[in-house]
Amino acid sequence: MPRRGHFFYDLHRFLGRPLLFGAVVVLAGFFILFVSFQFMYPFALLIMAIFAARGLIGRRCPHCDAALKEIEAKRDKDNAFVMHIIWRCPRDGYEEDETTKGDAGLFGVG
Repeated sequence: MPRRGHFFYDLHRFLGRPLLFGAVVVLAGFFILFVSFQFMYPFALLIMAIFAARGLIGRRCPHCDAALKEIEAKRDKDNAFVMHIIWRCPRDGYEEDETTKGDAGLFGVG
């Protein structure tokens, strides 16, 4: 249920739900396989629009719905392939720690 004053935060969470993505893919599969192959194009556009909207909204603060700003990024001390990104709300100081795992070049040589 959307909360008052948290439209973008709730929309970002709704568009990121795996159940929504799965429902769109199942519906697309039904229409593409059983109705017409031409339905591939509108569903591809719909899936791209969901990802684009989620990317445009960006990270939001769950307390005040402000856009979070990246303040710091550092490597993990134990694993060179893991990076920690710290996001902070400029209004109330809420912080999130995002952990991303990537590669470090050709064949993992860093």
